[in-house]
Amino acid sequence: MEQWLNAPLTLRLKVFLILFMGIGSLFIAAIVFFLSHDRLLLILSGIIFGSCLFHSAGLLVVILRGDYETITGVCTAVTSLPLRRYRKIELTDCQGTAIILLLGKQVKIKPGGCYCFYFRKASRPSLGSEYLDASLSTDLFLGYDSSLPQNLPEINNQDTAE
Repeated sequence: MEQWLNAPLTLRLKVFLILFMGIGSLFIAAIVFFLSHDRLLLILSGIIFGSCLFHSAGLLVVILRGDYETITGVCTAVTSLPLRRYRKIELTDCQGTAIILLLGKQVKIKPGGCYCFYFRKASRPSLGSEYLDASLSTDLFLGYDSSLPQNLPEINNQDTAE
């Protein structure tokens, strides 16, 4: 229970949203089934509900075990490579270390913003190819939060003297 309460809000919301998506699809299919007796839609919605239940249970296990890691930093650069499904995102953490992440294009990141990324811990070896590493690690990304974390000092804009 303590792991659940200490987990980031983004991950907890993701568990509930996945569950509500599955319940919603099953509920709508049940209404359509009672109105038009469409069994195929009910069966397909049951499959969607089962997969949503399975996915949210897997994420819940990851949260309860603490099997995720957090990367926090300020985004310094976002590079979109042509003909790739991912973007190269460069972060700078509070120690000044540059971290490069390869994330899908659906993640909306702007340079200059503070972000906190959540990844599932994995022991996969790096293959040396940027494209193969990005393809094999797509299930490791759990989500991100764009709010300023507590442990990162605020970055103040310094006015230049005229």
